[in-house]
Amino acid sequence: MNTDKRIFLGTTPLPASFFSLPLGLGAFALAWHHASQIFAFAHIISQGLGILAITFWLLFLGLYIHKAIYHRVHWLDELHCPVRFAFVVLIFVSAMIVGELLIFWHYDILGQFLIYLAIILQLLYATWRIATLWQGMEFEQKSTLPPFYLPAVASNFTSASALSLLGLNDWAMLFFGAGVIAWLMFEPVLLQHLRTQEIPTKLRATFGIILAPAFVGVNAYIATTGQIDVFAKMLIGYGILQLLFLVRLFTWILKAGVGASLWSFSFGLASMANVGITLYQHNILSSLGVVMFVFANIALIALLILTVFRLIQGRYFGITSPSGQSK
Repeated sequence: MNTDKRIFLGTTPLPASFFSLPLGLGAFALAWHHASQIFAFAHIISQGLGILAITFWLLFLGLYIHKAIYHRVHWLDELHCPVRFAFVVLIFVSAMIVGELLIFWHYDILGQFLIYLAIILQLLYATWRIATLWQGMEFEQKSTLPPFYLPAVASNFTSASALSLLGLNDWAMLFFGAGVIAWLMFEPVLLQHLRTQEIPTKLRATFGIILAPAFVGVNAYIATTGQIDVFAKMLIGYGILQLLFLVRLFTWILKAGVGASLWSFSFGLASMANVGITLYQHNILSSLGVVMFVFANIALIALLILTVFRLIQGRYFGITSPSGQSK
């Protein structure tokens, strides 16, 4: 390999959006863990996905810390960007997923510590960054894109699921409520923007995030209440509707090319798989649950194949190389 074409991940600023990869893998690992009561081999798949998720999370965390220390300009630019700032919260959301996996693997103390730490950090980050936008000087129309779901919606829903795992259901419901209200407030603003403004091609892959709120939210609701009631079914129905819209738009989204950005779909897909397993286990809309689980896992396999193919090509990360050319 020629050195001028090599991507030096250790010295190249890593975007926070790359944490969608360990987040998606970890969430699928949780889905397969919950499927272990149905499939004898499910725990093997869950463990394999979980190990991959933790490996990538630790690798990316190290690279991101390196970026914050040695590429401070890039780091601060990301923090203050009206769109990219939202991706930073993926670090904490994926940390919660890793914490849940560690608890399932009986590393209780480490898992609980990671969950509590991630919840505190996501709250601090959201408080600082979103409250800053309320001053009316930084927020722009281009900020009303799918990534804005992440700091106030996805982070709170994931916090609720993690806290319910720890048996803190009352606290979990506080976070679930915060996520629901934040979602309802932002959804019409986002949809109005999408209906009236042309979205830049390079930002279209972020549409995968739209799939997440309904399915991540219903996972949090079921985990907290233990019920698949009317409200849960409403969330599932809305999630499926969003999926149909995204399937219709998929070729339009792919015009930006394929690469790491497609992992923005993974959290929503993994949550959909988890919901599907839950429906099947409760014998409620079980046939729909099977379809959801199968569809999500086919999409995961496609993502994994694409990722391996792009890695072999040396084009997956899409980070600028020392020669100044993007891979």
